[in-house]
Amino acid sequence: MFTPTRHGFIRGVDKIANSVIFAIGPVFIILAIGLIGMAALTYFTVVFPYFYQWDDDYIWTKFSYYAGLLFSIYMIVCIFFHYYMAIRTKPGGVLNAGTAETESDDPTLRELFIELEEYQVFPKTCKKCHLPKPERAHHCSVCKKCVLRFDHHCPWIANCVGHFNHRYFLLFMTYLVASCFYFVAVGWKVFLISLDFEAEWNYWMPRPYMALSFLLAVAIGIALGGMCSWHYYLVFTSQTTVEFYNNQYAKRSARQKGEVFVNPYDVGCLNNFRQFFNVGQNYKYPIYTIFLPIPILPSGNGKVWEKNAMHYTTVNDISDDTD
Repeated sequence: MFTPTRHGFIRGVDKIANSVIFAIGPVFIILAIGLIGMAALTYFTVVFPYFYQWDDDYIWTKFSYYAGLLFSIYMIVCIFFHYYMAIRTKPGGVLNAGTAETESDDPTLRELFIELEEYQVFPKTCKKCHLPKPERAHHCSVCKKCVLRFDHHCPWIANCVGHFNHRYFLLFMTYLVASCFYFVAVGWKVFLISLDFEAEWNYWMPRPYMALSFLLAVAIGIALGGMCSWHYYLVFTSQTTVEFYNNQYAKRSARQKGEVFVNPYDVGCLNNFRQFFNVGQNYKYPIYTIFLPIPILPSGNGKVWEKNAMHYTTVNDISDDTD
């Protein structure tokens, strides 16, 4: 058991750590932009001219050159667009929406209670910020506020990942991981050449940058690829990272009672996917918009959610104050 002194010490360390994470966010963003920019510059000055070689005698090489150039530019634009949107889009707070542009757009506390009472007899209240707590909202200890459909706080975007920017965050990871694997696939030969200092090197970018960019692509592709796959699993099962662990606890509790827990927000893999990206049948946008670097609003307001007909209990009944 924790003594009061030890408990207070742990809370103090946790508070300091959260403050450091909040303050260091801009540094992580600058670092991310610098690393991605270096890899992109290396690709266009070394990898691309090595892999896509121009030959006036063959039409196919010209077509391949321009197709590769358009594809490369498209991937770079998608990466930076979704990264920018993940950073700049508010994840969605209890008293403000992720798309609100002025304070006049924000609902008052009274209006929020009225809205929640339409769907909940006794709306929950956050024990930390003492505000009404919509379903699937959780308190972020770094930002010190409740976030709609909270997944986690990411220092690489200096922002929470929540209802209004989760889509941008996931697509940023998707395009970055795909680009890393593509970089490795077309650049491994010139990477080996960069390691041979006796071989001729006629590229503007020095050898060490090529080697570093290649190793960076491998590391990010593997590490971020795992995280990206995890988030797609959460999308297809209609969970956030917080809800996943809460649901695991609920499953164990239900199993001990001889009952079966069913995630109340899981409406089927395909519908979960459509709901998350707000595309396809019964949703606002065509499915091809997933591949376009354009702003897309999420489905719903993030405060009220569709539920399936069979569920054992709600996620928010398990834990009210998960960070």
